[in-house]
Amino acid sequence: MSNVRQISVFVDNKPNQLTGVMKILKDSGINVRALSLADTKDFGILRMIVNDTDKACETLKEASYAVTVTEIVAISIPDTPGQLSRVLDILGAEGVNLEYLYAFLGTSDRAVSFVIRVDDNDNASAALNKGGIIQLTENDISEM
Repeated sequence: MSNVRQISVFVDNKPNQLTGVMKILKDSGINVRALSLADTKDFGILRMIVNDTDKACETLKEASYAVTVTEIVAISIPDTPGQLSRVLDILGAEGVNLEYLYAFLGTSDRAVSFVIRVDDNDNASAALNKGGIIQLTENDISEM
């Protein structure tokens, strides 16, 4: 299994909230490798994959941010039409429920990477392996 730890930071939906988080990470030498921001009327959820999850969590908690860590699955697929659909077909055939996903670029212009949050990481990983989908580790992502 190659689960990756994702940090979720809860921020008020007000100006400069993302700036504050990014400054803390910058000052701590943390490199953001993938990022997604979803908002509601009152708050936002900033989801990130970083090069040092433990240090990022500790630093953000010290700054009074509400931080959680979630294990997700990260994959790399060819950057060609239909590849994401193929991944979704593989997961769907095994009854894996997709909760959310977001894309990020790696080091190759021939591949695209995705963070996938599912209801069952073990089942998803097994299905993806069987389907020949490349799964990324935290180390893979931090070295991109």
